[in-house]
Amino acid sequence: MLEVCVLGLALGGGGARGLCHVGVWHELEQLEVRPEVIAGTSMGGIIGALIAAGHDAAKIREISESVDWWKVLNWGLSGRVLSTKRLRSFLGQYLPETFEELETPLVVVATDVASGTTRYLHSGNLLAAVHASAAFPGVLEPVRVGSDLLMDGGMLNQLPVDAAHFFGAKNVVAVNATALEAVDMTKESQPVPTGRFINGTFKEAVRGIEIMQAQLIKVRLSLFPPDVLIDPQMDDVGFTSFNKFQRAAEAGEKATRELAEQLKALVSKPAP
Repeated sequence: MLEVCVLGLALGGGGARGLCHVGVWHELEQLEVRPEVIAGTSMGGIIGALIAAGHDAAKIREISESVDWWKVLNWGLSGRVLSTKRLRSFLGQYLPETFEELETPLVVVATDVASGTTRYLHSGNLLAAVHASAAFPGVLEPVRVGSDLLMDGGMLNQLPVDAAHFFGAKNVVAVNATALEAVDMTKESQPVPTGRFINGTFKEAVRGIEIMQAQLIKVRLSLFPPDVLIDPQMDDVGFTSFNKFQRAAEAGEKATRELAEQLKALVSKPAP
């Protein structure tokens, strides 16, 4: 366990919706809200790792805008990624190899395929851990980390407030990227990968998982309530709407600005 610190930042998963974290981080920088431990799931793990590596908001925006997510997350004829090399290569351009080389302590959440339990990864191979946390079932192959086979942490813990607390945070700012209420499916004009997912099957499968995740998030928030919950509204951004980066980032910025006073008050609390 890490030493007790003042502030933790928990970034939730959500596919393309998770790109809202880029906008959130921009506003947190403006407010001089600096987390001392970061927890992330799936896309939240990717953005969280970039923050923990010391990249500022402008650099993370540049990375997010320039990357072709459809090539990094490339669906093949089998419905799975042809190779894990693309995602690992992308991560390796901007992240160190190990957690120990990060500027800010980071914990990423993954799901153990065999035991069906949550794994909190915070030491050793960073690239494998972030990759595992984002390995959405049926799309990205599970990742071998040591002797364990791991997949997307969002299956059990989509918004890891608990992880930030477990690893030293006294107060936590959480950013949700999953629709917690009913959504208008007609607004989500999201691309659908080719392969074994035919017509609306992929979209329906993703929506089914999102419904499950939303219910789990509500339960977990009741058990581990954050001090500030940032919940960007982006009904028109779907799980695979990577072409809507600007919309997601703006939603993150707006939601964070609306909570500026709460965030300022939180960081002004005396250290324990």
